[in-house]
Amino acid sequence: MKAEDGNMKRAFQIIVSIFLFSVFWGHTLPAQENRGPKIVVKEPVFDFKEIKEGDIVQHTFKVFNEGDQILEIKNVRPG
Repeated sequence: MKAEDGNMKRAFQIIVSIFLFSVFWGHTLPAQENRGPKIVVKEPVFDFKEIKEGDIVQHTFKVFNEGDQILEIKNVRPG
């Protein structure tokens, strides 16, 4: 009877250990990122330095979608 109690106690300890490990491990994993479009601008600021009045200047900002759905840019305003 005592050997049987020891086996039951050991089985219970293993089950509790596995449960606690899975709870701990679940909280340390990074959260899954939100799905959808993700806009990324590699160079969000560009300094034109000093320019003369009336000069026409331009710069191309490269915009990427690193998400897993279509990125729609509906409105752009200069800052």
